[in-house]
Amino acid sequence: MSNPVEPAADQLVPAYRSNLLRLAAAQALSMTSMNVNIINTALVGVLLAPMAWLATLPLSLQFVTSMLVTLPASLLMGRFGRRPVLLAGVAISSASTLSLGIAVVTQQFLLFCAGSMGLGIAMGIAGYYRYAAADGLPGPLRPKAISYVLAGGLAAAVMGPEIARRTVDIVPGIMYAGCFFTVAVVQLLSLPILAGIRIEKPSKTLTGGRPIGAFLRMPVFVVGMICCAIGYALMSYLMTATPLQVVNVAKLGTSANATIIQWHVVAMFLPSFFTGNLIARFGALRILSAGVICYILTIIIAVNAVGFWPYWWALMLLGLGWNFLFVGGSSLVAGVAEPAERGRVQGLADLATTTTVAFASLSAGALHSQLGWQMVSLAAIPPVIVVMVALVWLKISAVSSKPHAA
Repeated sequence: MSNPVEPAADQLVPAYRSNLLRLAAAQALSMTSMNVNIINTALVGVLLAPMAWLATLPLSLQFVTSMLVTLPASLLMGRFGRRPVLLAGVAISSASTLSLGIAVVTQQFLLFCAGSMGLGIAMGIAGYYRYAAADGLPGPLRPKAISYVLAGGLAAAVMGPEIARRTVDIVPGIMYAGCFFTVAVVQLLSLPILAGIRIEKPSKTLTGGRPIGAFLRMPVFVVGMICCAIGYALMSYLMTATPLQVVNVAKLGTSANATIIQWHVVAMFLPSFFTGNLIARFGALRILSAGVICYILTIIIAVNAVGFWPYWWALMLLGLGWNFLFVGGSSLVAGVAEPAERGRVQGLADLATTTTVAFASLSAGALHSQLGWQMVSLAAIPPVIVVMVALVWLKISAVSSKPHAA
């Protein structure tokens, strides 16, 4: 039976449709910048870094900075509202990608690292688009809202690789700089889009809600956090190493690399049109389990990859697995906190995610340069086992107590 205080789901959809469309568009533009960054940053790192194993350091610093800003950004949103913080993130993104282009032109590795850190701040803030979409919605609609906003990233699957292909040499004699200059302009389109979102600031309470320890004792929250963190980290880990393997080792070329990453991003975001509905119908636990299966298949294919198509299939399954784990995990996290608690709870969950992603991306470059692609792929097995154990725990806890539907 629905809560008589809450409006019916079909009455809420028109009221929140504008927010969903705006947040989905902002997600598309943000992920476009991220895709161009993923496609090019490690390759630029090879050219600028003083040592080969530092090629992925700029990307790793991006995730480290994102980690550091995640909790403060969430708390600032709790105090001042979503919109001003999200707008600040867009401005930082544009300025940072401009700095990346300048760094390539001037051949300054330290400036390139600094620009990557600025982009990390922006990406840490943009990670809250999905939670902003769920604000004010009843439980059954939250997974769908999160899923639809993440579906905006599907447009980035087209825009990002096309920008990378068509602007890679538009600055005469200097590869890659034009890509970053282009996305610096593209990112500014998010400013008028996000200016129109309408999300109320959470009302203050005398206690500020339950202590964070109460959530750490909830299997549904802990498992949601684990699935988001490890699911995103493994995706970033293998995607970071892929350009190094495809271009520099397998010698398949930059166009093949852009195509592989493009279809990987399609697999990440295209399922978002129905992932929320699948969660509503089958439960988060089954969708999370499907994500684990996709990751297992990814590892099997990646270990034996030779030629274009095995890398393509591995990255496609990686994207699909990420979608199931990230949307499913986010829906669990979004469902446990009251409005006054969201700043701390969602901030903690995303802090765990960005921390593991930062470690994973740095590990990818070091492992690939020292031990090769097969070891990079095999090293993904232990984290997958951790997720499997977490899902078993969630299943046991749901059967024994049933405080939350999984």
